[in-house]
Amino acid sequence: MKDDPDFMTRINRELAARKAACRILDVEEDADAEDLKRAYRMAAIQYHPDHNGNTAEANRKFALIQCAYELLASDKPCDALLAEMDSWKDVPEDDKYKLDNSWGHFCWWREKFFGP
Repeated sequence: MKDDPDFMTRINRELAARKAACRILDVEEDADAEDLKRAYRMAAIQYHPDHNGNTAEANRKFALIQCAYELLASDKPCDALLAEMDSWKDVPEDDKYKLDNSWGHFCWWREKFFGP
């Protein structure tokens, strides 16, 4: 750790990505493989681009669902999920959520992504 000053930053980012993936799939952090697969299938059916006008936004949502599943099921990091998390930093002020922390940003984004 002494030789790697970004160690804690990477760990915190990975933990935040895992929490985001759990929220995207609407599963608990300790979900087993069967629960992950079930949640992925439900989200994939609901947000598949073929069922949502095949727009760029529908494709982005579906890609994030796939990234979330791959991260949680196979421990494969996903650039699309990390890029989405990076976009949360420029969130406009909102009275509904406290946007001074990562959790508030995520809740704001989740409502934007999945609706109220």
